[in-house]
Amino acid sequence: MAKFISKCPNQILTQIPNRRAVQDGIVIPKQGKHIHFSSGEYETTDKQEINFIRQHPLFGVSITEADEAKVS
Repeated sequence: MAKFISKCPNQILTQIPNRRAVQDGIVIPKQGKHIHFSSGEYETTDKQEINFIRQHPLFGVSITEADEAKVS
């Protein structure tokens, strides 16, 4: 499990943006994937999400990873 801390309490990162598809002339919304921080914290076991956050431009600037030794 990885725990991330954001300086912004309601931080939202867009992993996959929302989009629209046209099928038979009808516009169909396609839901993307977003990472929502709650009270500045986000915990996940999803390896894709962990890698995404670690490679995000805000990581190390306004988003940090909690040290596992400090988390009880």
